[in-house]
Amino acid sequence: MLKGSLIDGGGRRYKIPDVCEPEGGNAELSDAYVVKGKKTYFLFTCAWSIQHSGLGIKGVQYETFVYTGSNLAAIEKNDALSQALSGYEGSLEGGESSYAWYVSRKIASKKLLDLEVGEPKDSLALAHDIVLARLKNEDYEAVSSYLGSERINQLDVDFPVSKSTVVAYNDFGYALGRSGENDLAYKVLKKVEKVSPGRVVLKLNIADVLWGFDKEQSRIYYKEYVGLMKKAGKEKLIPEEVLERSE
Repeated sequence: MLKGSLIDGGGRRYKIPDVCEPEGGNAELSDAYVVKGKKTYFLFTCAWSIQHSGLGIKGVQYETFVYTGSNLAAIEKNDALSQALSGYEGSLEGGESSYAWYVSRKIASKKLLDLEVGEPKDSLALAHDIVLARLKNEDYEAVSSYLGSERINQLDVDFPVSKSTVVAYNDFGYALGRSGENDLAYKVLKKVEKVSPGRVVLKLNIADVLWGFDKEQSRIYYKEYVGLMKKAGKEKLIPEEVLERSE
C-alpha cells in the first residue's frame, strides 16, 4: 500500500486523497512530478509486479494518479486523465503483449497536455518520442505494435509528410525496418523521399529495407548513399556491410 501527503511552503501537510493498494504484490513509487498546462497537475505513479505463471502473465502494472485544484487543500483526482496514463506492460494470456505507452515522465507529460486540450489521439511529437524510447531499448516488438498501418495512416492525415515532419517519418521508417516491418517501412520512407529526396540517411534507410525483398533496387540506393558520403568526405563512416552490398 502506498499513501502520501503534500507539504506547502509553510510546512502544512495535506493528505493525498487516494491510496495505491494493489490486489497482489508490493507497490513502489515509480515517479512523482508536476505538469503545468492550462492547469497545474500533480502526478504520482506507483508500480507493482504481476505474475501468474500458469496463465503466462508476467509484467508490471503502472497506476498513475493525476490531481489538480486551486490549492493543496482542494486537490482532486482527475479519473479520466489517471486512467489514460495508467497501464500494464508485459505478457498476456495467449502469448500476446500489452504495453504501457505513457509511463515515463516526458511522454506522460506530453500525453496529459494533449488530453487537456481535448486531443485523444497521439500527436506526431508524442508518437515520435514513444517510438524513439522503444527503439533506444531495442524493443522492436513494441515498435511494431505501436506503429501499425492504422496509426501511420492517422498520423499522415493529421500531420502530413512535409519538410517540417520528415525527421519523424524518417525515424518511423527506420524503426519499422529494424522491427522487420519492411513493407510498411518502405511505404513511409518513399513518402519521405518525395518531400526530401536529398536526405543522405534516407538513402541508407530505404536500401536497408529493400535488401530483404528487392536486392537489385536496394543496391541502387546503397550506391547513391556511398556516393553522397564520399562526396561529403565521410567515406570512413560508411559501414563495411554497406560497401559490400553496393557492389
